[in-house]
Amino acid sequence: MKHEPYRNAPRALARLLLAPTLILGLSLGLAACGGEDGEAQPPVNAGQQMAGQWITVDASEVDDTALFPGTVIASDQSPIASRMMGYVREINVREGESVEQGQVLLTIDQSDVNSQIRQAEAALAKARSGLSNARANYQRFKRLYEEQAVPKQQFEQMRTAFQVAQGDFEAAQAAVEQARSQVDYTQIQAPFDGMIVQRMADPGQLATPGRPLLMLMGSGDREIQVEVDDQAYARLDEGDQIAIDYRRADGSPANFAGTVLRLVSAADPITRTHTVKISVPTNVALTPGNFVTASVVLDQKPAVILPKSALHDRAGIEGVFVLDDQDRAHFRVVRLGQSRGDDVVVLAGIEDGERVVTQSAGRLANGMTVVQESSSGGNASS
Repeated sequence: MKHEPYRNAPRALARLLLAPTLILGLSLGLAACGGEDGEAQPPVNAGQQMAGQWITVDASEVDDTALFPGTVIASDQSPIASRMMGYVREINVREGESVEQGQVLLTIDQSDVNSQIRQAEAALAKARSGLSNARANYQRFKRLYEEQAVPKQQFEQMRTAFQVAQGDFEAAQAAVEQARSQVDYTQIQAPFDGMIVQRMADPGQLATPGRPLLMLMGSGDREIQVEVDDQAYARLDEGDQIAIDYRRADGSPANFAGTVLRLVSAADPITRTHTVKISVPTNVALTPGNFVTASVVLDQKPAVILPKSALHDRAGIEGVFVLDDQDRAHFRVVRLGQSRGDDVVVLAGIEDGERVVTQSAGRLANGMTVVQESSSGGNASS
């Protein structure tokens, strides 16, 4: 029949496509079995050697510390505020400007003060006139009383009126003096030599008593102000030594031991932290505003200290290479703690007694055999 081959063509094509698939699957299955013995494959880099050095880990008690940022401030830092209410007329200083004691920093508009002075002077004039009349009446009734021309009760009323008028006059005088003294408060002067570090007002703004307008920092002793949590605060006492880390002007790291000067027991209601003041030695080149880091010891716990040369980075993961009984290297992920100069604290990932490669002549890989060097050799490469 002429049409029979065309009806069987799809089946033949399907068998043709299925055959290579079955062969490929059978090959993969045999490769996966690896034979009847099922022996483990050797490490990828087995047989390769790398010169290096290692140490045997010996866990010990290390300080569990917490780091807190701090700022260097001047001990005589003071906010500058107005003692009277009024609009700021002009500000004569800028941030970063050095000022001398008695220098005028800003001026408050004294229009309201002048009005108060005029009112007080008018009240004084009225009180003076009243006192003059009361004195004249008192003297007249005193003569009449001595001549027994007026009763004693009427004389005593004039005397009392004179005493009241005299008190009103003295009060009016005090009011004038107080109003005039406000003029002195319209010009705010620097209480000591220092530098303006912050400006919180502009001309035209309303100044109220107690509201800071400027921040003046003196040139006296320096302190470090640190905000710590409850756990660190409970570990501190006045006189304790705290490690302070900072960077010099050239960017190089440096540190010193500061003494706790003051502890503020009341916690900040927003941050829940306590303020700690720490001294700065005179030979440390820090200026107000510099950033530092304070290390507070919270507890002690077992950990391992390794040189930083033992650390390797593999795909963004930090770890070390641990040697087995055949001196073959195996990459191990570790949990790191704080750095201590050229060393680093390892909190987890290494057991006591294990051997860790600290230096190698090249890039280490799993399965490589590390041969002990007789000299220092090169640094570990990552």
